[in-house]
Parts: sequence; C-alpha cells; structure tokens
Amino acid sequence: MKSPHILVVDQFSKKSKLLRAEFDKRFANPLEADNQRFVWDFWHVPDQYTLVRTPAYHYFSQKLYMDFHSQLVSWGRKTLGCWDISPPWLSYYIEGCKQELHSDVPHGPWAFVYSLTPEIRRFKGGETLILKPEILNYWQNFGQQTNRELTSFVDRIPAKANRLIAFDPRLPHGVTEVRGTMDPREARLVIHGWFTQPKTYIDGFVPAKSAEKILNQAYKKVADLTQYSEAVQGVVSLGLSVGKSGQVNRCCFLTNTLLDLSGQVPKNLNKEILRIYSQLEFISCRGPTQMTVPLLFQ
Repeated sequence: MKSPHILVVDQFSKKSKLLRAEFDKRFANPLEADNQRFVWDFWHVPDQYTLVRTPAYHYFSQKLYMDFHSQLVSWGRKTLGCWDISPPWLSYYIEGCKQELHSDVPHGPWAFVYSLTPEIRRFKGGETLILKPEILNYWQNFGQQTNRELTSFVDRIPAKANRLIAFDPRLPHGVTEVRGTMDPREARLVIHGWFTQPKTYIDGFVPAKSAEKILNQAYKKVADLTQYSEAVQGVVSLGLSVGKSGQVNRCCFLTNTLLDLSGQVPKNLNKEILRIYSQLEFISCRGPTQMTVPLLFQ
C-alpha cells in the first residue's frame, strides 16, 4: 500500500505474544468469575460504534504494558515527531461489532491501531477502512478513475497480528463489521489511540535550546510562504541528519499529508520546505545528530 496518509509496520513489537497471552489467560475459563472479566464497556452508539473496550494501561501487567507503551511512544517521536500518545483503548470486536465512517481531528495529528488479533483469524471483516483522499474531491478526480468499485474508494487494512497502522485521522475511517465469532479469544483485538504533542525529537549532540532557535526561524520562513499562497492543511515530519560541523547532510520527508483546498499535493511548497531546512546551520558539536521536526498546517 502506497499512501502518504497511512503507515503500516508489520512485526512491530517483541511484546506481542506476551500481551496476547495475558489477554487469553483472562478468558481461558468462561465459568471463572475473575475481577478482570468485569472491566469491559460494551460501547454502542446506534449507526456509529459497536465494540467492547477497556483502558489498555490498566488491563495488562504494569511492566509488560509500559515496555510496549515506551516502544510505541519512541516510534512516534522518531517517525512522526509526536512526543506522546493519548491514553489508549484495548478493544475487541465479536459478531456484529463495527465502526461506521467518522473522523477524529481534535484528538491528535495521527491515529494508531495496533493489532493483537490471533494469527489465524476465525472471523470475517474487522478491517480498518480508510477513505482515499482523492474521493473527498471526487468530481475533480472522476476522469482518472479506472473503475467504480469499493477498492477504488477506500483502503482496507486487515487486523493482522502484531501490525501497527498509523494514519491521518482527518480522513473518514471505520472498521468493517466482524462476522463469525462470539469468543473474545477469536475476536479482532486492538490497542488504539492517537499520537499527540507534536514536538521536535533530537537524538545526538546538538543542544535542544540552540536547535530550537534555528528551527523557529525556519518555521517562520515556511509560515511566510503559506501566508501568500493557497491554504494547505496537513502534517509534515522532516528527518534531518546534522553533521559534527552543524551542516544538514540530509533532509527528507518522513511523513507528509499536505493537501491544498482542491485536494492536490502542494509540490512547490514541499520543494521550498526541503530547501529551507536543508540550508540550516546548527552549532558545531562533538558528533552527529538526528532530528525529527513536525510541522502542522491548519
């Protein structure tokens, strides 16, 4: 799948099997009344949401969950330039569970779904469904469509074991209805939430305080460019490799969801962003530095 609005990472965590084992253990004996069996909320909003959920950070043993949580947060910092995640939910989907299309713009610049679904799926459905950006400008792209079937309108991503999906939550998205099981151990099982708090991530020798001043000057130049051009919306995360001399050796987009009001990629603005950040000069240091710089356009 090639989309700047969707990132898919398979085999994301070495903690996957341990998290899965803890979940299975709680449901091993259906006749046993353990207090952990009473923490679930059946969340049903007619014509919108039907699923069973609980706060993930309370459900698992503390060390195991925090090891996974730290890995997820670290990935978000390095890849997206988001410093934290919202308190995540653990949800399972049995027969009839689904989410209709919706968007989550206020929660964070990226949404995530991490799957603990069994490797052998005994149900049908349960895919994450994401509307393709071009469909939001349907008539402008109508002539480019080669067919008019579901796959040309949406991306469908199966809930594969140990798979992380991060996506642009502005796009209408949902979960296709699950059919075929009433057993939580066979259900679509996911940890989900949002990456939050966009903030520059620095790994290396450039001091954060001196870097902040230079990055703020660069952002002002970008803001001046957008002030006199067509409005754009989206999120960018830039990857900067800075040498000992302070020169930027490499500048690239790690993510880029920018679109103008007509739904087109602002190519000239993207070129200017890369030019501005490629020419930055930081102070010389004892060693190299990697930076992830988030830019929000609203």
